Amino acid sequence: MAPRSDFLHFFYQTTNIDPDVLSLEVSMKTHFWPAIASAAILLAGCHSNKQNGDVVSQQFVHKYGFGVTEQEWDERAQDGRVITMLKNGVKVTRSFENGQLHGSTTYTFPHSSVIEKELVYDQGTLLKEVLHDAGGIPMREDLYEFDDRTIITLWDALGSPLSIEEYVDEPLMEGKYYTPEHELEAQVENGFGTRIKRDRSGLLLCKDRIEKGVIAERISFHPNGQIQTVSRYQDYQLHGEQIKNTPSGKPLMVMQWNHGVLDGTKTIYRNGIKIAEVPYVNGLRQGTELHYDDFGTLTAEIQWKGDKKHGISKFHSEEPTENEWFYKGQAVSNQKFEMLENREKLIAELTGSDSDR
Repeated sequence: MAPRSDFLHFFYQTTNIDPDVLSLEVSMKTHFWPAIASAAILLAGCHSNKQNGDVVSQQFVHKYGFGVTEQEWDERAQDGRVITMLKNGVKVTRSFENGQLHGSTTYTFPHSSVIEKELVYDQGTLLKEVLHDAGGIPMREDLYEFDDRTIITLWDALGSPLSIEEYVDEPLMEGKYYTPEHELEAQVENGFGTRIKRDRSGLLLCKDRIEKGVIAERISFHPNGQIQTVSRYQDYQLHGEQIKNTPSGKPLMVMQWNHGVLDGTKTIYRNGIKIAEVPYVNGLRQGTELHYDDFGTLTAEIQWKGDKKHGISKFHSEEPTENEWFYKGQAVSNQKFEMLENREKLIAELTGSDSDR
């Protein structure tokens, strides 16, 4: 199956989980789950609705237009439509042929005649899914071909195409992307090129560099047009340097990633000035964390081992340097730290284990 194009993604890190990763999961890999979920629910047929407490009423209409009872529907070939009203005000209309979903299935907005979602089936096989806004204007269409191709079209708030993409299995192979003035601004050909993402008002969200059908780099933007993040990827995971900027364009954070895991120095800025450097090894803080004031003067040195404070932490000021000692995250005295470290080394020598792990 091909991946679903995203409307999304980006969502903010003071932790080590990067929002761009979530965006990728939605935009490049998970488009088929809503279709599968919808199909599974619909293919369960009208019998599941009889036991569904959310159903207010159901009508069974023969293909020739006359109403039948539920028992008659079950006893006959189940050709026609089942119209279901739900407690939340949604009207579901499903079309059947010989007991299988065939033709259009629609869901309205709550307490409205406007169709929010339409699914088109051929003898139980989902061919197309279309989502509309509250005004009835299409927002997205997923067209499922029989050769593992999926064609995804997105529209802006006025009903003009934002993008048309073709996926073969998961890779994005072809794509055309349009400006708010409906001019072609970027494209992907044979799995290589630039992908543009805009919201329905035309606001630029991000630019993706596509290589071999998958994302290699994403540049996301603040609403004012300034670059928000520059992220590089390998196999849908953050890999390499990632840069984050403020809406004014000043640096906010620079991180090093290794296949989705922080690995290297994480540098943090305030008002464009470096205020901290945090070392990571395989996702864990390891080494000496440094802090600076706004003038670049060193204010703190914190030792980490296996993501726990371990060793001396020094805090510099106009007063004499203040020192604190930690052993595997627990505050201890200098003397106790030396004693515990020596004991650990002795045990490691006797057992042949690595005391640095």
